[in-house]
Amino acid sequence: MGDVSSWAVFFGFALWRIWYWRNQFLFNQTKMNCVALLVDVHSRAEETHKLHNSPLVTRSIRINKWISWHPPEWPWCTLNTDGAHKSDGTSTAGGLIQDHLGRWISGFGMMIGSCSITVAELWGLYKGLQLAWDSGIRRLKVETDSLCVTQLVARSSVMTNEYAPLVQAIKDYLKLDWHVSIVHIYREANFAADYIANLAFSLPLGFIVYPTPPLGVRALLSHDFYGVSYPRSVSL
Repeated sequence: MGDVSSWAVFFGFALWRIWYWRNQFLFNQTKMNCVALLVDVHSRAEETHKLHNSPLVTRSIRINKWISWHPPEWPWCTLNTDGAHKSDGTSTAGGLIQDHLGRWISGFGMMIGSCSITVAELWGLYKGLQLAWDSGIRRLKVETDSLCVTQLVARSSVMTNEYAPLVQAIKDYLKLDWHVSIVHIYREANFAADYIANLAFSLPLGFIVYPTPPLGVRALLSHDFYGVSYPRSVSL
């Protein structure tokens, strides 16, 4: 016999089955072989243990976590980027750069046209890096809520898909003489970039730089500055 996964479960079944077969013997004169009894208890205990620990039962526990944007340490700046996509296939990108005090340095919007959301996110990252480099920033923390983008850029293998040209262009920027880190964040810490990306749907095709924050994003920048948090359900 193999090891029993849970002694508590095995012991409970053992008491129940011994009591059951004791009654069968007393009232019906039915005898039970000890080995067969052990097999019976073991199989029932294992079945119960597996059922209790199946994916249908052991769903992860979720809690509400409060998410907010955090400014970088001096002398770093933060680039937040995002992409947006409509059901008609139209996609945009946008982003903003802030210093260690949460002050606006620059921002951008880009009407891309027809492409996937992942391509739009990659365009946002590429144009954001370009803007940061051209702005003279040499220590940059990049934040994106696209886990797919962070994974694509982190891959060391050569790609031959539709993402390859943009990923390579991003990696070329990362090789320049500066310090850049790219991290994945929750959407709740990226609301300003999300707003700018959606604002770009009103733009003509192309790229535009915002030397000052667009009117609608100023309230979100204020929330970032004061550390306003938003709830998100996350797994433990």
